[in-house]
Amino acid sequence: MSIEREYPYFQAIEQLKASIDDCASKGRVLSCLTLLYSAIDVLASLERNPNEGTQSAFVRWVDAYMLPNSALHISSMDLYAARCGIIHTFTAESELSRKGRAKKIVYAWGIASVDSLRQAAHVLGRSEISVHLKDLIDGFGIAVINYIEDVVKDPDRRERFVEATSTWLVGIDSSAFDGLIAAYNAANS
Repeated sequence: MSIEREYPYFQAIEQLKASIDDCASKGRVLSCLTLLYSAIDVLASLERNPNEGTQSAFVRWVDAYMLPNSALHISSMDLYAARCGIIHTFTAESELSRKGRAKKIVYAWGIASVDSLRQAAHVLGRSEISVHLKDLIDGFGIAVINYIEDVVKDPDRRERFVEATSTWLVGIDSSAFDGLIAAYNAANS
């Protein structure tokens, strides 16, 4: 089975990416980050090995697809810790950062400069990593393209991808149900 753009899971990925971009363009930073980190979680879950947890799958997917082709200079563990902080508490802090296993990430967006954010953090004696939201979004966009290209090339991965995404909650035109109901009623009258 080939993966084609008209399948609902492609539409779901495209809609999620469009929603991330929309939130960023409107300055809805927490919503943008929540969607972005959730999207990484979802795509990483498609590659999860048996008995592998969310953290391991997330880190592996980010290492394979997001960091190599981006302007981001952070570790996948720092990104996972940032995901935990944003998704669970809307903060930069997570259990991983509290235990010293990851650095906190703070974000510049819009016309703000990462360099200015770094300088301000230095003046305040802070040690967070500064990342521009656009770099994070762009890195994710490239990662999605590269991930899908890899999945399409490998028949086993493509089959697992299609199987895993077949249970996604996606929008279906109600006319599809009308036809199903009409056929059922005709067969059972």
